[in-house]
Amino acid sequence: MLRKVRQYPVRQCGNLHLSDLSTLKFCSRDSEIVQERNEVALANPSPRYEHVRKLIVGLGNPGDKFTNTRHNIGFIAVKHFLGTYVSEVTRRHLKLKYDASSHGDVVRCRLAFQQKAADKKYAYPIDDLVNLSSKRAKERTYEKGVPHEMVNVALLLPSTYMNCSGTAVRAFMKSHRWQLKKNPLALNRQDELLVISDDVALPFGECRFKPKGGSGGQNGVRDIIKCLGTERFARLRIGIGAPYWFTGGNSGAGSGTAMDKYVLGRFNSNEQDAMPDLLRYIIWTCRAI
Repeated sequence: MLRKVRQYPVRQCGNLHLSDLSTLKFCSRDSEIVQERNEVALANPSPRYEHVRKLIVGLGNPGDKFTNTRHNIGFIAVKHFLGTYVSEVTRRHLKLKYDASSHGDVVRCRLAFQQKAADKKYAYPIDDLVNLSSKRAKERTYEKGVPHEMVNVALLLPSTYMNCSGTAVRAFMKSHRWQLKKNPLALNRQDELLVISDDVALPFGECRFKPKGGSGGQNGVRDIIKCLGTERFARLRIGIGAPYWFTGGNSGAGSGTAMDKYVLGRFNSNEQDAMPDLLRYIIWTCRAI
């Protein structure tokens, strides 16, 4: 009768980190198989931790009915990020495709960042990524480059509707074996999540970044927190202007406009004129984050 190892069963061998392989103990009958698996694993290490992985989720509602509405600014931002910045950096015209396992439209790519200021082959210079927290940090960035010169990026637009966005995010993370870092600001190689959403409490065009925290009343973010069981993920909130009764009269729709009708309405002419500049700013913000 084979002795069952409590801590490291044979069936989990393929899921273990390479640093754990030396601690495995098995009965003699399985030793040759295990040794062969270990040799293959050591000779062909998994690329899982080769580069940082970042998942960028744009929140919104699917369907033509909600296209270009205020509540869908997350969708708009991610699509623009893909069609401009990602296309320029990868020199490829990538498209979002529906992924049933993730309950949404997904595209994956690898983005490279300029390492030296003198390297002119990059369309986007390193200047905006320089660490300005101190003189030493600034010099170190110019000397050694950014912390992660290559990032594997996945873009996700949930098809679950806004209030169930967490279902899609959780499904993607489970399907791709995502492991979020405990500290969103730490410069380690654990996986990162950035959620882009609208914020009705902010004037149109104002953006705020938070490395973690509550939902701020945004139902999509609230569902993601609920499904993931953590608030430790970054979010970029994009102001869409609030109705008068909500902000005290400083922006947004006229008095008496219902909140749901306002957020599900389309941008007015002034907002549409300002949209290109806003999306350009969002691109640079996402790149720096």
